[in-house]
Amino acid sequence: MRDAGGPGAASGRMPPGRDAFRFWTEEKLRNADTDQFGHVNNAAVASLFEAGRMELFGNRPEDPDAAPLQIVVVRLLMNYHKELYYPGQVAIGTVVTRVGRTSFDLAQGLFLGSTCFASSEATCVAIDPASRQPAPIPAAMRGYLAAPHRAGGSRP
Repeated sequence: MRDAGGPGAASGRMPPGRDAFRFWTEEKLRNADTDQFGHVNNAAVASLFEAGRMELFGNRPEDPDAAPLQIVVVRLLMNYHKELYYPGQVAIGTVVTRVGRTSFDLAQGLFLGSTCFASSEATCVAIDPASRQPAPIPAAMRGYLAAPHRAGGSRP
């Protein structure tokens, strides 16, 4: 089993700590995110993790010599550690845990203050938009993903 406080904690029973993540974004919880039981539902939690991934991808450097590509999520695992209720502002932490030739893995945590309410692991694949087949990750993006401080984010 991986260290309970590290980015791989999403696959364990213990929630990860804030220090496991390098890139941060914030999202406001909405009343529409709740279900009939009054807590933020699982679809909304998945959307919050998506917002964290999209901000990470949106800050990646452009490589004018690289072929265009798209990023798709091919695997998503989410663990719920506590119930989350509206209203509030949540922080989504993200860290890149692996960079391969055509894919990379991310770990994420959803926090209100220092409490982690949910964590996730995602495998993302770079694909050629025309062929819809896996494509090599360009050098500039590889460097961005592999950077130890995951440039582009700040810690709320």
